[in-house]
Amino acid sequence: MAGRRSNESPWIRNTSRHPDEEVTELVRSAIRGIDMQRVCVNVKGGHGLSARAYDGVPSISNAPRGARYLVTIKIGTGVRFPVGPYNRNGLGPDEVGPRNRFPFFTYADWREWLVSAAAHEAFHIHQYRHGKPRSEVECERFAEQALDLYRSGFTRRFARR
Repeated sequence: MAGRRSNESPWIRNTSRHPDEEVTELVRSAIRGIDMQRVCVNVKGGHGLSARAYDGVPSISNAPRGARYLVTIKIGTGVRFPVGPYNRNGLGPDEVGPRNRFPFFTYADWREWLVSAAAHEAFHIHQYRHGKPRSEVECERFAEQALDLYRSGFTRRFARR
């Protein structure tokens, strides 16, 4: 498990089956531009995909004492990529009405999903830290930008084709 951190960055702890260095680099690229000081990001395995940002640290968490916020991201087994297109509610384009404001995502692999999830949850941390409204649409837009940047190769260090 990695617990890599520099002064102005989050603690990134990886217990998933994916390489520590790669997970750390992907999370760092996804959260670029967000103040993640005193944030613990736990990337774990399990079954399925999920992510959550906490406004505070639950008492049962193993986050470092200095952490003020917690992000958990699960990259589990049982997921067949590519995944999507789905919006944040898990609905496809043919399942939503004209008022859907959420972007649709298709993920080629676990890396793309991690970038999108980390960016989305990091934007929640931004909202918590600055007392802003908790807008899922804004989080999804930030995630979309991070994923587009990753796909463009600008932030991708571990390209695998």
